[in-house]
Amino acid sequence: MRLVPVLSMAAVGLAALPLSAQNTPLTTELVASGFARPVAVLASPIPGDDRMFVVEQNQSDIHILHGDGSISLFLDLTGLTVTTGNEQGLLGMAFHPDYANNGYFYVDYTRTGGNTRIERYTVSGDPDVADAGSGFTILNVTQPQTNHNAGNLAFGPDGMLWIGFGDGGNANDTGSGHVAGGNAQSGTTLLGKMIRIDVDGGSPYAIPADNPYVGDPTVLDEIWAFGLRNPWRYAFDSETGDLWIGDVGQNAREEVDFLSAATIAAVNAGTASPINFGWRCMEGLNCTTLSGCTCNDPSLTLPVKDYVNPGLGRAVIGGVPYRGEAIPDLAGQLIYADNSSNKYWVIAYDGSTVTRDEDVTPLKQAGGGLVANSPSSFGVDQDGETYICDLNGGEIFKIKPGGPFVGLGHGLAGAHGKPILFGTGGVGVGEAGAIHLRNAVENAPLAVLFLSVAEGAANFKGGTLVTIPLLASFNLFTDASGGLDIPWADLGLSPGQTVVFQYGIQDAAAVFGVSLSNGLIATAP
Repeated sequence: MRLVPVLSMAAVGLAALPLSAQNTPLTTELVASGFARPVAVLASPIPGDDRMFVVEQNQSDIHILHGDGSISLFLDLTGLTVTTGNEQGLLGMAFHPDYANNGYFYVDYTRTGGNTRIERYTVSGDPDVADAGSGFTILNVTQPQTNHNAGNLAFGPDGMLWIGFGDGGNANDTGSGHVAGGNAQSGTTLLGKMIRIDVDGGSPYAIPADNPYVGDPTVLDEIWAFGLRNPWRYAFDSETGDLWIGDVGQNAREEVDFLSAATIAAVNAGTASPINFGWRCMEGLNCTTLSGCTCNDPSLTLPVKDYVNPGLGRAVIGGVPYRGEAIPDLAGQLIYADNSSNKYWVIAYDGSTVTRDEDVTPLKQAGGGLVANSPSSFGVDQDGETYICDLNGGEIFKIKPGGPFVGLGHGLAGAHGKPILFGTGGVGVGEAGAIHLRNAVENAPLAVLFLSVAEGAANFKGGTLVTIPLLASFNLFTDASGGLDIPWADLGLSPGQTVVFQYGIQDAAAVFGVSLSNGLIATAP
């Protein structure tokens, strides 16, 4: 096998062979089809359960996508919802954090008549069927027009239910049912806000005592943040608790908003000012000349990203921060999209700076003529892998690595968290490629690359080494940024052959003095 000598040669003179920043190429694969305007896909909240739940907008149904690929009906709300408007129908769903014990889940839909209804339902004695008669109203909110209904629901790390409301519709937050200065800037309506309620503390809910406007007679107690136009999709980072929001713009800009878990905690503690995202005096980073607030006022929370409407799209679809294992260098980053242009992007933000802002639209090409067009929502499975709802195609796609390299997890934290190992290019005969180590401790005097031709498991310094049985190891070192790149011109693996990589890095900040990268497996085509 040429693998060991080729890598031995590639490891020589690494300090003189820095590579430009690269990322794992992304693609998609079809998981299921035949849905009617799917707008949400959620993993079962029961550990070890491989079912996923798909919300259909116009059919007003929730279906279960089983692990074997079969589909069954979980709940039918036909007759309760109105779907005459493009932004109406069954729009969102969230499982109670204690669903495994209480069987509660929540839905957001536009009621016959057009109002937004938040209801709680309960699963029946059959885990694959909801009790259709168990509906219990949590909130009923009047909607002046048929658009800007938002519709997402999410339980935060605090156990509270966070509900985003659009501004009531029409255009520029004006017209019948819109107060002077716009609903989004008025404390007398839930429209144009992010609200936060405690569904366990009262019936139908209680107000969290640490909501920022509790005690202010001019603002409804449910309100947590002002200044949203149509926050169609938002999500909490399952690892950090940070909040990402995609807020659909009017006719100039689309925006992506970010709130760190620390900021959220500070607002709740009263040590930071409440949040105002700026609509309607601002659209993205643009001033609108509309009243209600002051453009670029220091009290406003501006988006971390905005883009031209209609140049790059007309309807931003907020994503879900990636926390899977298959794409290691995507960890903590957001894949989001636009439903009009069918473009996709990845953004990474460290709390002060956007460190990655990349168009990844080619990922929608799933092969075989299948394309993940008209994205309406993103979801994750229990492994943290990301899925796309294709609204018009009625399909569910899964995002996956576009090359031969797939992450295996099992990292062990060091000075900067878990070191990240990913690959680019190829491993087959005649294919150039490389593996890239990132996020390791800077100038580590010893970074051991472990190599195997199969995936196994062995305890190592409090973590798991997956390069078992071990074929070879190489003693290397990281650079001043904590990185290390190993390129090759031709690794020479025959079709079907695999190679497994993992690093162990000398790191005083690690529990036992050694951090581990994730494992990485590649199979030659």
